[in-house]
Amino acid sequence: MSGLSIRGVEVTYDGQRVVGPIDLDVPAGSWTCLIGPNGAGKTSLLHAISGLRPHRGSVAVDGRALEDVGADRRARLVALVPQNPTIPAELTVAEYVLLGRTPHIPRFGLESAHDRAVASSVIERLDLRRFVSRPLGRLSGGELQRVLLARALAQDTPVLLLDEPTTALDLGHQQRVLELIDRLRTELGLTVVTTMHDLTLAGAYAETLLLLDEGRPVAYGDAATVLDEATVRRYYRADVQVIVADDGTVAVLPTRRAHR
Repeated sequence: MSGLSIRGVEVTYDGQRVVGPIDLDVPAGSWTCLIGPNGAGKTSLLHAISGLRPHRGSVAVDGRALEDVGADRRARLVALVPQNPTIPAELTVAEYVLLGRTPHIPRFGLESAHDRAVASSVIERLDLRRFVSRPLGRLSGGELQRVLLARALAQDTPVLLLDEPTTALDLGHQQRVLELIDRLRTELGLTVVTTMHDLTLAGAYAETLLLLDEGRPVAYGDAATVLDEATVRRYYRADVQVIVADDGTVAVLPTRRAHR
C-alpha cells in the first residue's frame, strides 16, 4: 500500500491563487474526503494531485514525487474519476474499461493478454459482466458510475481519486457506490481521496475530512471534529442541526428557516 503526501500545493488561475497552500498526508489504505462550499477549491486540488492542473508544491506517492515522473508513470500511480467525464456513447463497457490499461501499454503498442485479463478481472469484481457488450450511452446512472470506477481500477494504481462519485445518483445508488468504494479500498489496499457535497455521507464513509474554504484548509479531522454546527454554519452559510449517534456517526440536517 502507498500513502499520499501533499506539501505546499498551490493552484492559480489567471495569476490568482485559488487553492493553497495545502499540506496533507493521506495514510496508505485510508479514505480522506475534501469538503467545502461551491468554489472552495476541492476539484482544483484533486486535479492538481492527478496532474491535470499545473500547481506549485509537491505531490508524492510512497515518497516518490509525482512532479519528477512522466505522465505515463504518474498515471500508473494515481487514477482519477472526474465528476463530468467525456463519455463516448458508442463504446462498449468492455472497450471503455480496457482504456484504463493505456498507461501500461507502450506507445504504438497493443494491449497484451495481461491487460485484457486485468480489465476482465475488474469487470467481474464490479459485477459488470452482463454489460460488457452494452454501449455506454445505454447505461443507467448507477451502472455508468460503476463503469467509470472500473476503468480507474483497471489502471492498477495505489491511489484512487474520485470527484463527487455520487453526483446525480439516488439515495440507494449513492449508498451502493460508496459501499463498493469502501470494500475495494479494503480488499485492494487503495488510498482514496474523494470530494463530496453530502456531509452526512462524507462523514459516514471517509475516515478523515478536510474542509476547504476559498482554497484554504480551515478544518481537518474525523467527522465529529469537523462537522460541528458552528463550523458548518460559518463556512456553508446554512442553518443546520448536527446529530452525533452513540457510534460516532454524524448526521448534518438542514433546518427550515422561519419566515419573517
